[in-house]
Amino acid sequence: MNKILHFLLVSLLALFLTACNIQTVEQFEQMEDQDRSADSLPPSEQLEAEEQTPSVENDTAEEKQEVKESEIDDKAPLEEIDKNSQQKAQQETIEGKQQPKHEADKKQEDTKLPSTITDLSTTKQADNKQQTKTINSSTDKQKNAEPKKRTVKISIRVDTLLKHWEKLDSSLQSERYVPKNGIILKTTTYELLSEKDTVWDVLQRATKEHKIQMEYQGANENIYNSVYVEGINHLYEFSAGELSGWMYKVNGVYPNYGCNQYVLKDGDVIEWNYTVDLGRDLGHHWDGN
Repeated sequence: MNKILHFLLVSLLALFLTACNIQTVEQFEQMEDQDRSADSLPPSEQLEAEEQTPSVENDTAEEKQEVKESEIDDKAPLEEIDKNSQQKAQQETIEGKQQPKHEADKKQEDTKLPSTITDLSTTKQADNKQQTKTINSSTDKQKNAEPKKRTVKISIRVDTLLKHWEKLDSSLQSERYVPKNGIILKTTTYELLSEKDTVWDVLQRATKEHKIQMEYQGANENIYNSVYVEGINHLYEFSAGELSGWMYKVNGVYPNYGCNQYVLKDGDVIEWNYTVDLGRDLGHHWDGN
């Protein structure tokens, strides 16, 4: 459309310029006729003619000026149209360049806020997780905190037989039954498995673990309702005389009741000793003296 309008305007301008040229040629011929006439006129009339000639030249100049202004006026719409088109194209180009930046800035601004919110949320979640972890860790420690182990110590010794070797049955006079250091079981620690563990319970565990021979009389086999230990490591009652046999003590004291009736507590120290004089050789006196 713009091209068609431009073509029409140019055509009109060409026609107009052609008409102006024709008019100028006719005026030029008229001026030559007037000059000839002026030469034939008297001096007074030639002076009047010369005074009138500038008027024609002025008219011609004015007409040329009008033609130029007309050309300018005709060109003005085209230049204005081209200028508007260029401005519009330039504006669209600028807007095209600016729009992505604006959208990018908008996206960046839109991204900043969620990012900040996400950071705050992440930090809060991390704090909550840390608190939860601390609470869980504390709870786990409480759950996993094992109760303090209750332990006791036990040993089995035959020191008195080393001092009264002659009293021991000859078949047992051997290091296999009576070690040179007098220790059948060195001091060993055992954990109490219940609140009702007794000296008898720990003795059974120790002899079984260390494969030490032991023989006993059950609590239901006597009138005392107590377990009686008859022999340990093949050393029995009466193996070293009529007053010989096994006795136990706890924390340095010999109880006067069966080992299955003595309930242990944490830290107790149990000793099983072989006696050849009913405990007197061990420092025990039945009369309390």
